[in-house]
Amino acid sequence: MNLTDSIKKHAMKMGADLVGIASVDRFDHAPEEGKPQYYMPDARSVIVIATRILEGICDVFGSFEETGKTISPYFWHGYSQLNWANSWIAIQIGKLLEDKGFKVIPFPPTGINYRHLDKNSDIPDFYNKHAAVAAGLGEFGLNRLLITPQFGTHQRLVPLITNADLKPDPMYSGPKLCRPDKCKSYCVRKCPHKAFEENLLSVIIGDRNYQYAVLNSLRCKFQQWGGKYMRGKSSFPVQPDDEKLVEIMKGNTEHKPNKYDKQLSWFTYGPACGECLVKCPAPWK
Repeated sequence: MNLTDSIKKHAMKMGADLVGIASVDRFDHAPEEGKPQYYMPDARSVIVIATRILEGICDVFGSFEETGKTISPYFWHGYSQLNWANSWIAIQIGKLLEDKGFKVIPFPPTGINYRHLDKNSDIPDFYNKHAAVAAGLGEFGLNRLLITPQFGTHQRLVPLITNADLKPDPMYSGPKLCRPDKCKSYCVRKCPHKAFEENLLSVIIGDRNYQYAVLNSLRCKFQQWGGKYMRGKSSFPVQPDDEKLVEIMKGNTEHKPNKYDKQLSWFTYGPACGECLVKCPAPWK
């Protein structure tokens, strides 16, 4: 068994549902900080591991005020613990490659970014979803999420950069997975915090051009203080403008997180929404 096959088999045995590999040339059009070589000058490959979110978790997702709905399974088993599980798989794959004499950098799973937090932006340490598209796992949705033919938007990702020269997977070229014409741009219309804009951004990965909606990262990232799915009532204002959001983030206003809202982040970062991920109707069959 060659090294590429061994990595995939090992990851799947530990619980991964999808494993894709991209060659670093597919990142040639990325910003310098988004290229694998920014962190590892002799990088040759990027491995992306995906683990699915159980459909039952998505079915029950909803406000605590709705009968038969709760967001707690999503918080725990669809987000935080799934991220930890992916991290463990990444460490083991890293060990496998190091034992073969290669270097590996596993990055944090989806939604956990550190390097640019002080910039109040949505710039990740490494572009996990872009890496997943480059590795052939699927394509972008209008909601900026990865859509795979197997699980739609219902998966978590973790990427690894390595100087091992692995066999890249072909980029996804199957039926269109995101169909705004069929769902009437559900994610843009139904975002409870109006974080998406109608404008589109274009990115080039490999030899392909992808588009997705512009995102107001302030509204998306800091809505947990007043999100509609929280257990308690927060003093966070409903639909604050961007200037008010900036002041809240600086701690310059009377608006503070509800004690129950804060509790959800005691063990690890937890989102307060996820609606664009959980309720996206893709993939279209």
